[in-house]
Amino acid sequence: MVSPPEPLPTTKAEEAFIAIRQLIERGALPGGAKLTLASLSDQLQMSLTPIREALRMLQANGLVEYKRHHGHVVTRYSIQRAEEIYLLRQTLEPLATKLAAANATPAELQGIRELQEEFRLVVDGDPPRFADVVELNARWHRMVYTSAHSALLDDFIERLWNGVPYQAIWFVQRRHRSVADHEAITTALEAREAEVAGQGMLDHIGRGRAATVEHLQAIGSPES
Repeated sequence: MVSPPEPLPTTKAEEAFIAIRQLIERGALPGGAKLTLASLSDQLQMSLTPIREALRMLQANGLVEYKRHHGHVVTRYSIQRAEEIYLLRQTLEPLATKLAAANATPAELQGIRELQEEFRLVVDGDPPRFADVVELNARWHRMVYTSAHSALLDDFIERLWNGVPYQAIWFVQRRHRSVADHEAITTALEAREAEVAGQGMLDHIGRGRAATVEHLQAIGSPES
């Protein structure tokens, strides 16, 4: 199956973000690799300003870390860590989705639907906007989980998303399937079908888990 084309960047900073992300994705910048403004500027033939902003974006997405006395380095992920994170996501997020089917207000259901329609439009755009695709995906998920009205559960899920946002790297390549998954879950939520919505979210995260592990294996990530 041929992957969808990479969404085109809209700013120099986003262009740098995508270029560095692709280097990380292909394994050209492995986990632990040091990133400097000067070397990236030379490699990408860009000025320091968009490179600096791209590093900030990469750090916000969990792909790059800033270490005292070392500067920016590529985040090191193991297959075992990815499996553990996705196991927890597959446990907590379907539960939150089922609770949302029961507890979401009409206004929250409308908000979930509106985000889904925005997401569909951005994914189908010409060209699709990478930053908006990632942002709307995250906003849709967050809206579903906050609609469960469980502060403790929401806090646990937030920690998982902030800790290892693998979808920021590999999500864009499966965005069309995600639109279909989101649509099925949104429809089930609107119908208050808790089990259907929860199973849909479980399957959705499972596909992300498989894609992530496959990718980590392909670029030679450590098992543990």
